[in-house]
Amino acid sequence: MNTPDPIWTIHATLTAKGFTYIGPPATYQGPIKVHGKTVTVEAAFSDPSFATLPIVRLVEGAALGERQIAHLLVGGSICYTDEGGLVLDLYDAGGAALRVLEEAAKALERSFGAKSSREFDNELAAYWRGSYFYSALSLPNSPSIVAADIVKTRAGKPSGLVLVPKDAWQAKGNTREQVNVLVFDRPLRHAAGFPPQRLDQAITYIAGQEKPPPGWRAAVLNASARLEHILLAAPNAIVGWRPRLEGTLALVHAKPKGFRPNFLRTMLASRTNEVMLTHESATKADLRFCVSRNSDGRIGLIGKRIALIGCGTIGGYLAHLLVQNGAGCDALFTLYDPDTLKPGNLGRHVLGFGDLAKPKAEALAKFVQGFHPDVDVDYRQGNALDDWAALARCDLVIDATGDANVSTALNELYLRARRDGQQLALLHAWVFGNGIAGQSFLNLGDGLVCYRCLRTGFGGQWRYNPMRDPDAQVRRAPAHCGEGGYVPFPSDAPVAAAALAVRAAIDWAGGTPGYRLRTTIVDSVQGRDRLAWVSPAPLAECAACSA
Repeated sequence: MNTPDPIWTIHATLTAKGFTYIGPPATYQGPIKVHGKTVTVEAAFSDPSFATLPIVRLVEGAALGERQIAHLLVGGSICYTDEGGLVLDLYDAGGAALRVLEEAAKALERSFGAKSSREFDNELAAYWRGSYFYSALSLPNSPSIVAADIVKTRAGKPSGLVLVPKDAWQAKGNTREQVNVLVFDRPLRHAAGFPPQRLDQAITYIAGQEKPPPGWRAAVLNASARLEHILLAAPNAIVGWRPRLEGTLALVHAKPKGFRPNFLRTMLASRTNEVMLTHESATKADLRFCVSRNSDGRIGLIGKRIALIGCGTIGGYLAHLLVQNGAGCDALFTLYDPDTLKPGNLGRHVLGFGDLAKPKAEALAKFVQGFHPDVDVDYRQGNALDDWAALARCDLVIDATGDANVSTALNELYLRARRDGQQLALLHAWVFGNGIAGQSFLNLGDGLVCYRCLRTGFGGQWRYNPMRDPDAQVRRAPAHCGEGGYVPFPSDAPVAAAALAVRAAIDWAGGTPGYRLRTTIVDSVQGRDRLAWVSPAPLAECAACSA
């Protein structure tokens, strides 16, 4: 079957709609209807596969009136698709071209509909423009003025400029500048002449906002006299400027023998039209935002005191997943492991060659700290069982050792703590056999099964065995260079176990713990076709929890 050339198809489709070819790469100009009125757009189809979306630019829109337009970017490009993207059929190039024009028309209609101002305000930072940086600043919920720093980060940190709390992120090589942040609890709204270009216009703009923070005018004038950054932080945008003096103010500031700051401040108050604004804008990058953005309304692990015992193959992946879901945000996240990283660990560990011979807990703490500098993480190299008093003060203890002896000992300590009335959750995660499955088990001490009675007795059969042949022997491989024997399996099994555990932790934190024993079959040859998630009843004869 011969497929028509997509460029030819686009050309035929657009010319039939009254568009004119104006040049490569496949660029056309023509009319579209917006609220029944005709405007002229230019559409460039540079990629006939549509992996790169076409660019549509508003050329002439006088029929829409003289006003600022939402969804219109630098150079008049129309933002006609959201972050979810627009799916276009490369096998129907003509239909795809028409769909692009249709979406561009819809975007312009939203700009001039009943909610046009809200559309603009939702994208306010895009129209403010200016230099760009990240904001790792957690802001208060009420209107206020916050002192902060813009840090130019060194190698190994996020590149460029980051807005941080005053005096935070102290590190050799970092340079910092004072920032004055005006916090709004209501969205910023655009106004005539947006964005402001001079300080007098900025003052008028702030005064027109809903509930500006108390003392904002004096703060803006004082910061301007010191040539400090000024930012307006609101739910819909973080925008601001750095002042630049002109005219008489610039001459006073440049006097060879210096100047009195109070004198400049007094002059500036009556000459705000001589202060030009160099625009700046920031994108939120604080830890709470980073870990909650994908939570889809779930509570996550923010504010939960969590300890992870075992920083090996499961614990490494699990630590990263836990941090991405809120561990270490507003509460301490503690890692335990007495061992060091060896060459035999590398094939299935999240750590790499550069961490060889380092204590696993320390290296993993540094690794998860790389997720965000504000992660509150600590590590212990000793035996976690000897530190039970500290573990018992946590909200959640996670056993990722994969060692039945350690797991049984933790189970016993946990059951004693529950009998003493301590409200603590214990979560186990392990790989079954030679990577046949990953399993996790959550113990809340609420009358269901404990770790010990997941078996029929000491040395007995596993009650929920994912192996197709429950009598098959686990293969062990000898190790070299002084390492002990180990159970070989690929890295997909510990990833599966870690994924089960982090979801169990999230469900627990959200108050819906669900099934306590969860299994993911990884090896479809050696493993069963499926193993249902269950919340087993305890064994009457269990030596641990039936006493």
